[in-house]
Amino acid sequence: GLVTVTRALQTAGGITQLADIRRIQVRRNTRVGTEQVIDVDLWQLLQAGDLSQDVILDQGDTIIVPTAENIDLTEAPQVAAASFSPGAITVNVVGEVVRPGAVAVPPNTSLNQALLAAGGFNNIRARVKEVELIRLNPNGTVSRRTVPVDFSQELNEDTNPSLRPNDVIVVGRSS
Repeated sequence: GLVTVTRALQTAGGITQLADIRRIQVRRNTRVGTEQVIDVDLWQLLQAGDLSQDVILDQGDTIIVPTAENIDLTEAPQVAAASFSPGAITVNVVGEVVRPGAVAVPPNTSLNQALLAAGGFNNIRARVKEVELIRLNPNGTVSRRTVPVDFSQELNEDTNPSLRPNDVIVVGRSS
């Protein structure tokens, strides 16, 4: 019955792909009225099994999860598989695909995997060389970019980016 940092994160819906799991803080008010800050490195829990990083929470504790300044794509699969990550994210694949609409995919799914999860291109009408990726950024802005499609590409930001919740992939119509 004790609540730990990872259980609380899981209950809250999990971390985002932009979370810096190395610099999490637990803020706790002490009996004498001061604030105690406990640094938590969940990467150490994942890598070395350091259970001391999964701090037991007290009533009134606050968990601060900062945004990562740099995201290491080689670490992303391990973080996505952790118990404190969400089980799935929702992206929208619209336009000329077999099953357009919302698609639930695992965190850190690539653009190519999401296209395949939507049934792939509608072979009669789809523009298969490129798609549009529309993303709502954490600061509230929207970015839109054209991404060339090559199903032989591994995960990389230029030709097969990792998707974030609520990303929209637009598959245009061929001319």
